[in-house]
Amino acid sequence: MSVEEPQSIIGTWKLKDWHSRKNGEFYAYPMEKDVKGQLIYTPCGRMSGFLMRADFKDRPPRSDASAAISLSYGGNWYIEGPEVCHDVDLSTIPGWIGTTLRRTMIWQGDDLLLKTGPETGKDGHDYENLLLWERLDAC
Repeated sequence: MSVEEPQSIIGTWKLKDWHSRKNGEFYAYPMEKDVKGQLIYTPCGRMSGFLMRADFKDRPPRSDASAAISLSYGGNWYIEGPEVCHDVDLSTIPGWIGTTLRRTMIWQGDDLLLKTGPETGKDGHDYENLLLWERLDAC
């Protein structure tokens, strides 16, 4: 699939894997290895993403959730070169609201790998996240 074809990512996606790298090497599973996630791209240019730890359902009712346990955001999306850009207008992370999150798209067969960064942390190391998605539908 060509990254220049926006219709290639339209639909609903299920998270297969999410891990982070530090200086190009495996670093961690940010929400444990069995993380759950869903990503939706609509034909009219809206998107939403949701990620949560698999044990999120075991938390006490009405308890607060930090971004290390559950996070979501939504907004408009568009493709720019090899990147999908998310103009965030809704988020459980306040600092993301009003920003554009850029994700490099790498096709692995029918699966879609979205890669962040890298961004330099306070410790001077470079970090990036790699999220592998499988399509649930082709609507």
